Amino acid sequence: MLFKIALTNMRKNFNQYIVYFVSLIVCVLVFFTFVSLSYNPLIDKVFKRWELFGPAMFSSASLMLILFIFFFIFYSNSFFLKRRKREIGLYSLLGLRKSQIVLVLFYENALLYMLATLFGILIGIFSSKFFAMILFWIVGLAIDAEFIISFKAVLDTGLVFFCIMLFTSFYAVYIVLRYNLSQLFKNDQKEEKLAKGSIFLMLIGLALIIFGYYLATSNIEVSPIWLTYDFFDVILVILCSVILGTWLMVRFGTPYVIRKLYSNKRFFYNGTNMIGVTSLRFRLKKNAGTIAMIAVLSATTLTIIGSMSSFYVRTINDISAENPSSYQVLDISAKDEREIIQTIQNDQDHKLKSLMQAEMVSATLEYKDIPKYKTRMDNMIHTVVAESEYNRIGAKQQSDFEKPKKLSYGDAILLGKNTYYARQEIQDKWLSRKMVVQSNESLAKKMPPMKVVDFRENSIFNTGISYETLVVSDEYYDDLERLFPPERVAMFDITNPNHSEELDKKVQTIVDGEPSLFSENVSSYYTNYHLISTLVGSLLFIGIFIGIVFFLATGSIIYFKLVTDAVSEKSKFDILFKLGVTEKEVRRIISKQVWPIFAIPLFFGIAHSMAALWGISINLMDNIKYPVLIGTGIYIICYAAYYFLCINSFIKIVMADKK
Repeated sequence: MLFKIALTNMRKNFNQYIVYFVSLIVCVLVFFTFVSLSYNPLIDKVFKRWELFGPAMFSSASLMLILFIFFFIFYSNSFFLKRRKREIGLYSLLGLRKSQIVLVLFYENALLYMLATLFGILIGIFSSKFFAMILFWIVGLAIDAEFIISFKAVLDTGLVFFCIMLFTSFYAVYIVLRYNLSQLFKNDQKEEKLAKGSIFLMLIGLALIIFGYYLATSNIEVSPIWLTYDFFDVILVILCSVILGTWLMVRFGTPYVIRKLYSNKRFFYNGTNMIGVTSLRFRLKKNAGTIAMIAVLSATTLTIIGSMSSFYVRTINDISAENPSSYQVLDISAKDEREIIQTIQNDQDHKLKSLMQAEMVSATLEYKDIPKYKTRMDNMIHTVVAESEYNRIGAKQQSDFEKPKKLSYGDAILLGKNTYYARQEIQDKWLSRKMVVQSNESLAKKMPPMKVVDFRENSIFNTGISYETLVVSDEYYDDLERLFPPERVAMFDITNPNHSEELDKKVQTIVDGEPSLFSENVSSYYTNYHLISTLVGSLLFIGIFIGIVFFLATGSIIYFKLVTDAVSEKSKFDILFKLGVTEKEVRRIISKQVWPIFAIPLFFGIAHSMAALWGISINLMDNIKYPVLIGTGIYIICYAAYYFLCINSFIKIVMADKK
C-alpha cells in the first residue's frame, strides 16, 4: 500500500519531477560515459601510443563530476522536501506513523533513482560507440570505435548513484523526524519580509567584483600581487570577492533598484507593473542566495566551455602552422637520407613531394631586461638562420611568402605565431629587448646585441627542431657561425601526412633506432599534431560534457525554485482571477516576475566568465574571441529555452483549476 501511495504521488506530480528526472539521467549518462571510457581498452591503447594518461584523465573527471552531482542532487532534493512539508504533515493527520512516511519517501526516492540510473546507463551503453567516435573525431584520429559494454562501468555507476540515493533518503528521514506536526504546517505560513536595498552594501559588492576582476585580468608575470602571494591564494581571493560581491549586489543592489522603480509612480501604475514589482520586492530577498549561486554556475559553465574550445582551436591551428614539413631531421647522414627517401618511395600510400636542406646555428643569448619590479638576466638558446636561407626556404614552403626588407647588422626577425599574434605589450617587450651573444671568443664582444625589429607568423622549422627562430642578416649569421657550430636540417614533404603513422614509425626507426615521440633528431608533423590534438581534444571533450552537466544543473535549480514559488503563490493568483484579471494579463505578470530570476544571474554569469576568459587570454592565449562568442551564444539560446519552459510550468500550476 505504501508503495502504491509513492507511485501515485510520482504520477500526479510528473510535471514537477520531469526536469529533475531528465537532469538525473544526464548526470548518470555523463558519469557512465567517463567511467566507461576510462575502462575502454581501445582508449587505453590509443593514449598509451601517445604516452598520455587517458584513463586517468577520464577517471579524474569522473571524481570531480561526483562531487558536483552530489551537491546538485542534495540541493535539488532539499527543494522537494521543503516544498512537501505540508504534504508530510497531511500524512501524519491521516494516521500514518513517521516510519511509514519515511518508507513512502524512500520508495519515491528509490524508484526515481532506479529509473534514472537505468535509463542513463542504457542510453550510455547504446551511445558508447557514438561518444567514442566523437572523442576520436575531436582528437583527429581515424579509428573505428567498437561497441563495448563495460560491466565495471555499469557497476561503478550503479554503486555511486545508489550511495547518493541512500544519502538523500537519510536526509528525508531527518526532515520527517526533525519537525513535529505543527511545525510542518507553520513553516508554509511564514510571513515574507520586504527586501530592503542598500546603496552602501551594493557599492561594497560592486567594489569586491571590480577587485576580483582586476586580479583575474592582471598579468601574473608583472602584477605585484601575483608575484608576492601564492598562486592558489590569489585564486581563492578572486573567487571569494566575486562570489561575495555578487551576493551583495543581488541581495542589496537589486532591491534598491526595484525600490526606485516602486517609487516611480508613472512606471509603477502602468498596467500590471504594480503586481510584478511588488512581488519582486519580496521574491528577491529569499532568492538572493540562489541567484548568486546560479550566476557562479553560469560563469563556471561559460568559462569551462569557452576556455576549452578556445584552447583547442588555437592549439590545433598553431600546431599545423608550426610544423611546415612532414619530417625534419637534424644533422642527417647521407646513408640515413637515402634510406628515408627509399622508404617513402616504397610506401604505396605516400609520395615524396620535395626534399630541402637548411642550415642554422643554436646561439646562446643573454636577455637584458629590466622589468618594473625586478631586474632579470636570462640566458636562452635560440635557433638563428641567415636572411638568404630564410628567403629561400620560406618561398618554397609558403605560397604567399613575401621577402622582408633587408636587415641591418644586428637586426632580427622573430618567427612564430605566439609572438606574431601576441598582445602589443608583449611585442613591445621583444622590440625593446637586447640579446647579447654569449661566447668566450673575442668576436662575441665586438658584435652588437641582437635586436628584434619585426615579426613573422610562420616559422620554417618544425616544433622540436626550433621553438623561437631568429632571422638575421647574412653578415651577422657568418659571424655567429664562427662562434657556434652550424647544423643541417633535412626537410621532407610527403603526400597525405595526416595518415602516415606507419611511415612515421619507419622514419623514426631509421634515425633513432626505434620510434620515439620526443626525439631530439626527428620532428614529424604527424607525431607533433596528433600528440597535441589527442591531449587538447580530450580536454575539450571532458569540458563540453562537464559544461552540459553544469548547465542542466543551473536550469534545474531555477526550475525547482520557480515551481516551488508557483505552488506557494497559487492562492494569490486565484484572488487575481476573482478580481477580474484576464489570462493574458496573468501571463504578462508571471513573465515580469520570472525574467529577473533568469536575467540577473545570466548578466553576472556572462560578466564573470568574460573577466575570467580575459585573464586567461592575457596570461595563456592571445585571441579567444570567436570560440567564446559562439559558446556564449549557444548558452544564451539554451538558457532562453529554460526560461520559456519555466514560464509555461508556472502558468500551468497557477491556472490548473481554471480550465
